[in-house]
Amino acid sequence: MKIYSLRTIVMIFAIALILFSCAKKKTTEEAGNASQFLPEKVLSAGLERAPGIRIFSGDSLWEYIDGGAELYHQYNFAEVAIAEYKGDKVELVADIYRFDNATDAYGIYSILRPEKPNIVIMGVEGFSASAAIVFVKGAYLVKVFAYEDSESSNKAMVGLAQELNNQIPGASNRPNSFLLFPVNNRIGARDKYFRESFLGQKFLRRFYTQEYLFGADTVTLFLSHDEAGEKYLKWSEYAVSLNRLEPASDSLGYDSAKAFIINDNLSGLSIAGLKKGKLIGMLKYNDTHRQFLVDWVNSFQ
Repeated sequence: MKIYSLRTIVMIFAIALILFSCAKKKTTEEAGNASQFLPEKVLSAGLERAPGIRIFSGDSLWEYIDGGAELYHQYNFAEVAIAEYKGDKVELVADIYRFDNATDAYGIYSILRPEKPNIVIMGVEGFSASAAIVFVKGAYLVKVFAYEDSESSNKAMVGLAQELNNQIPGASNRPNSFLLFPVNNRIGARDKYFRESFLGQKFLRRFYTQEYLFGADTVTLFLSHDEAGEKYLKWSEYAVSLNRLEPASDSLGYDSAKAFIINDNLSGLSIAGLKKGKLIGMLKYNDTHRQFLVDWVNSFQ
């Protein structure tokens, strides 16, 4: 049997450790580094990236968006890479925000999206505003800004946004939980994901919502995974503490008639209940839309 000296064993171990560290670092960079998706040139738009990419990660985000960082951290912000691009009489800025996962990225996009957005077909979804394009793809939120609102700037901005959309990997579909909502009467681009503090309550976390239109009425369906029923229990206890809990008129299809109505100052009557490990219900509830709710509850099998 071959015997190695202590010095040789230490050297072998050190080399193995270095190789493992490099492999781990490479994997991390390939999986997350947002700056890798900022090309040096965008030939289709006649743009060239200015020297230097700024990166803010973790708690340093406040240095870039002082006053707005807290919202991003609610959605598990990881880093943002920022680059300036210049072309023929145009100057643009591209921000690529990376989040922990695609659901969180879509969540903050859904909060930032205006009520009546000008939708653009990029990534999962995007919208354009004055001298700006914002879209989400995979775990990344992308913002492209122009220093001035002009025809040439807008054209270059679209070209840069399309190039970033091609560069960035990841899913181009909404989180799967949105597929559980009804399609009929749905209002487009009015779905949201609240990772924290749904309706302002800290114990209501990870809620999906979708708005619907019935004549002049707008109602909101909500859904959250709640296998243990913990969120349901805390919400009902909160309603009791405010003396705002009312019993549901009947089971409405919920499991074991586990449903209640809470009279909320902001959203009016809200009905919530458990069905197959999910906490689901309707904001701005009234009997006019009862059958719509019942049909949705019963769709969970």
